Amino acid sequence: MAYFYLDIETYSTGAFPDAAKDKIITIQYQEMTGMGTPLGKLNILKEWEKSEEQILKEFVPLLKPWSFIPVGNNLNFERKFIKAKCLQYGVPFDIYDFTYNFPAIDIQPIFVMLNKGQFKGCGMHNFTSKKTSGIVIKDFYEAKQFDKIENYIIEEAANKLFYFKL
Repeated sequence: MAYFYLDIETYSTGAFPDAAKDKIITIQYQEMTGMGTPLGKLNILKEWEKSEEQILKEFVPLLKPWSFIPVGNNLNFERKFIKAKCLQYGVPFDIYDFTYNFPAIDIQPIFVMLNKGQFKGCGMHNFTSKKTSGIVIKDFYEAKQFDKIENYIIEEAANKLFYFKL
């Protein structure tokens, strides 16, 4: 089994991200041990260097049940976007397995419990040394400050070790 930190960043024009009309601007993943120690480099696939379709085509072949076990916060969000965008672009993958049979470790319920059972306010930035939520990504993207997006991603990935110290 191989564990991978997994996250995506999206660009949304509305109040809430919508997989049907918004886009994935990065997919980041890094192999790690079951205790959260990184194995290898942090991979960041960037839409502004390729295209949304191309980063999906590069990433999706890695998604094999039991050999890519995603670990992250609110993985349902990632699954929803990846599924919708693969369908939009005709990127082949096993939707049923990805939706129902794919093992994953989602830490969102832990943050909800740490937040006294409340979803509002349970963002990772409230429980780690991460400085802000992903709300800043939209402004960075619109200003073409891609280096700031990458720095945000690197900082967020560094906080993944916190998942295993709860």
